[in-house]
Amino acid sequence: MSSKNNKPRKKILAFGSEENKILGLDAFMLKIEKDFFCNVSIVSEDTSVTKNDLVLDINFNFNIKQGLSILAEGKLEGHDLMLKNEDGHFFFTALEKLRNASRNTFDIKELNLIFEDCTIIIYRIFENSIPLEIDKLILELHKNYIYYTKGLSQLPYEIHIPVLEKSNFLNKKTLLNCNAKEIDQKNYNGFWGLYFDSIVDSEIYDSQSKEIIYGKLTMLE
Repeated sequence: MSSKNNKPRKKILAFGSEENKILGLDAFMLKIEKDFFCNVSIVSEDTSVTKNDLVLDINFNFNIKQGLSILAEGKLEGHDLMLKNEDGHFFFTALEKLRNASRNTFDIKELNLIFEDCTIIIYRIFENSIPLEIDKLILELHKNYIYYTKGLSQLPYEIHIPVLEKSNFLNKKTLLNCNAKEIDQKNYNGFWGLYFDSIVDSEIYDSQSKEIIYGKLTMLE
């Protein structure tokens, strides 16, 4: 499994001089912060005149167990927080408003959910894959928590989603040119990469069989 690519990131500013300001970006960040109870930082690795591939760092002030309970169920330690996700696509709705407000085409290339004790790194697998699938993925992470924490005995400090078998690896061009409906939706609910403090190398979690397996896989970057 390859290590995470740590290329320098260029920050995108929501507020600044008029010629550099991206219309709608401040509202997009505020919407995500409101819906996800977090602080958002936006950076961009690939920028052109008409397109921006965004990398989002989303920082939470609670641990992963509490965070997944809040995001997946609207509950914290059994207490109902009265959250209501009416459209089912927080990110997609917010991203569409950003696209409509600006002259640029935006997509999320990478999403980092940064909890106090664990970071979940989610990679794009096709156009709009993260904003369309993030709600379902959060539910899967919540339901699988007891399994990828080895029966609650060990918590990974980092989770990479997805990781793909090298023999079945599709290149970026193929993935990004495919229609979302033609992609196997199990891509996010397949193999996840886990890093534990007690183990030097990564471990692979199969979310379908709900077990940790061994094999040479590669992260999608």
